[in-house]
Amino acid sequence: MEPRKSRSERGLLGINVRYFAIRAVLFGVVLAVVLLLGLGGLLAFVLALAVSGLLSYPLALRQRRAVLEVMENRHGGQR
Repeated sequence: MEPRKSRSERGLLGINVRYFAIRAVLFGVVLAVVLLLGLGGLLAFVLALAVSGLLSYPLALRQRRAVLEVMENRHGGQR
C-alpha cells in the first residue's frame, strides 16, 4: 500500500476538480430548494447562483487554500 500523497503531490488539477464539484453540487442543492419554494425561471437560477456563491466561500475554503499552497510550492514560496 502506497503512502498518502501530500496536496502538492496530488496536483492542481485534482484540487480544482474537487472545488468545481463542491460548487456544482452546492448550486444544484440551492436551486432545488429555491424551486421547491415556488420560484421559477430566471429568478430561481439567479437567486440560486447568488446564494450558492455566498455559501461556497466558507464551504470550499480548504480547496482554495490547497490551490494557494500548490502555487506557492511551485514558485519556491516566493510571491
